[in-house]
Amino acid sequence: MKRARLLPSSVISFALLWLLLVGPAPGAVGSCGGDDLTGEAELIPYCQEREELICERKRRRGELTDEGAQTCRHEVRELCEHRFFPNECRPTERVAQACLNALRSLDTVKTKEKDIPECRVKALCAIRGSAVASTPTVDGGL
Repeated sequence: MKRARLLPSSVISFALLWLLLVGPAPGAVGSCGGDDLTGEAELIPYCQEREELICERKRRRGELTDEGAQTCRHEVRELCEHRFFPNECRPTERVAQACLNALRSLDTVKTKEKDIPECRVKALCAIRGSAVASTPTVDGGL
């Protein structure tokens, strides 16, 4: 009877030891590779999602009808193929995603897109943690 009680506790001890040995190190959870958000944002997918979100935001504010928003979303697909980032502006995927997340948020629906801090040219064109690039006169698609 005594042996039967030891067996489960030894199995549990072995399992805990195994988990400690093969588990991720503290702070390493989810870090199986490089940070995918540090690379340069791809303009066309960013532009299309941004413009489609703006169409939806305008619909939610009552500036577009449902049909108008649908037309708007279709038109931006072609529009974005002719957009460009200015030479001095190379947004990272992280800042592009920050802008898209702000546009998706229902908390900012009533805020005009030009007034969302994450989507301003200064925020998008900040050079990877250093000083902000000079603000271009034409945003080229930002």
